[in-house]
Amino acid sequence: MRRLDELGALRVLERSKSGHLAEMRLPEKIRAIRPGRHGASMAAGVGATGAAGEPPASSLESTDFLKTWALRKAIHDRERGACFYCLRRTPANVHCLDHVVPRVRFGRNSYRNLVSCCIECNTRKGDRPAPDFLRTLYRLGRLTPAELDARLRALKDLAAGKLRP
Repeated sequence: MRRLDELGALRVLERSKSGHLAEMRLPEKIRAIRPGRHGASMAAGVGATGAAGEPPASSLESTDFLKTWALRKAIHDRERGACFYCLRRTPANVHCLDHVVPRVRFGRNSYRNLVSCCIECNTRKGDRPAPDFLRTLYRLGRLTPAELDARLRALKDLAAGKLRP
């Protein structure tokens, strides 16, 4: 379902535990990358990686950071072993990637939308917006006022592309 949505073959209108409501697109309206077109291999990420599996700056915006282990590791390395939300240090086996804008709200897999966090924060956040979740952590006493301000600023920097992997 997600792949068809990304390729433009359908548009997900609503997601829930009971099922998805989707709108199918006609073949001539699908904007998927087809082999043989000029630049298709670069857009698909084939041969577009640099040192340590990172894409060059020109294709960084269009890169799917869930695609390979090296790209996922780059997001984890950016946070330096701490949960983006609660700032706790997390061992490598208990941290995961979270979409700041959830997939159910059409969040993408770009470096601007993925953060490394602990499993507890990922589970608690669910499909809530990240600023609301951060305020919940503050109300629960897990963040100080200064940490809350820093995390909200970090969210803005992430959205602006200033926190690069």
